[in-house]
Amino acid sequence: MFSHPQFKYVSVAAINTSPSWTLHPFLDIAPVPALQQSFEESGILHPPIVQQTDNGSFNLICGHRRLYAVRHYFRQASLPCLVIQSALPPSAFFLFILTDQQTNGLLSPMEAAFFLHYCLDKMEEKQVAELFLPRLGYKKQTALIHKLTRLTTLEKLIQQQIHAGLISDKTAFELLTLAPEDRLCLALLFDYLQLGSGKQNRILMLSRDMALRSHTTISSLFKQQEFLEILTHQEMNVPQKSHLILELLQKQVYCRSIDAEQDFKEKVKKLKLPGNYEITHSLNFEKDEVYLTETFPDWESCKKHVATKQQ
Repeated sequence: MFSHPQFKYVSVAAINTSPSWTLHPFLDIAPVPALQQSFEESGILHPPIVQQTDNGSFNLICGHRRLYAVRHYFRQASLPCLVIQSALPPSAFFLFILTDQQTNGLLSPMEAAFFLHYCLDKMEEKQVAELFLPRLGYKKQTALIHKLTRLTTLEKLIQQQIHAGLISDKTAFELLTLAPEDRLCLALLFDYLQLGSGKQNRILMLSRDMALRSHTTISSLFKQQEFLEILTHQEMNVPQKSHLILELLQKQVYCRSIDAEQDFKEKVKKLKLPGNYEITHSLNFEKDEVYLTETFPDWESCKKHVATKQQ
C-alpha cells in the first residue's frame, strides 16, 4: 500500500532540478513577474512537488519556476513542498503531474503533447488513453496520443507559439508535413503578420501548393521580390501586408492552375483517345497521378471487357 504524500519543508540545496518531467522544455525557466509579485505578497500558495530518493535527496517533479524564484530572488534555505514517495505506480506518478498543471487551467496542446510523451515511456498506450485522454479533454483514441506527441518534434520557436495560442493545433499538424526550413519560415511569417487560425491555414495551403507546382521551397517562395516588397514596405501596416500576401498567393496559384489546365488539355488532345475514353488529373494538380476512364454502353459490355482483361 502506498502512503499519502505529505507537505514538508525541504532544503533547497537537497532538491535536484533535472528537467526530466517538465511540460515546458520550450520555455525559459525564469519566473514571470506576476509569480515574483505573488511570492512577495502572499508567499508560496502552490508548493512544488518533489519525489524523495533513497539517498535522502529530492527530485523536482513539478514547479521549476517556483523553485527558481526561491533560489534566485528570495534566497530561502528551504521551502514547503508536496513530497511523494519514491515507489509509485506510473499512473499515480503522472496523475500528480497532470493535477498540478491543471490547477492553472486546461493544458495547452504542447503541454498535453509532452505529458503524453512522458507517459508513453512508462505506460502502455491503451492505459494512457484510458486514464489520461479524457482528463485532457480528448477522446479515448490511441491514435490521438501519437498525433499529439509528434508536436514535441517541432522546433522550439513553433512550440512556444503553439503553447501561447499563436498557432492553432490544426495548423501545427499541417506544419509537421513540411520541411523544417519551410515551417520555420511560416512560423516567423505568422508571428510577424499576427494572423488568426483561418488565415494561417490559408497561407500555409496556398504557399505549399505554389511551392509544389514551382518545384521550389516555401522559404524560397517568400524570398521572391514580390513578397519581399510587401513585407518590407515602410508605409503599409500589418493588416494591409497580410491582405496583399494572401492576394498575391491566390493570384499566383490561380494563374498556375490555368496554365497547368491548358497544358494538360493539350497533352490529352495529342493522345487522340477513343470517344469512350477520358483522362482526368488530381484535384488542383496536387499529385502527379492521372486517371483513365473508359465508358461502356451497358453492364454486359463492361463485364465482357473486364473478362478479356483477366485472361
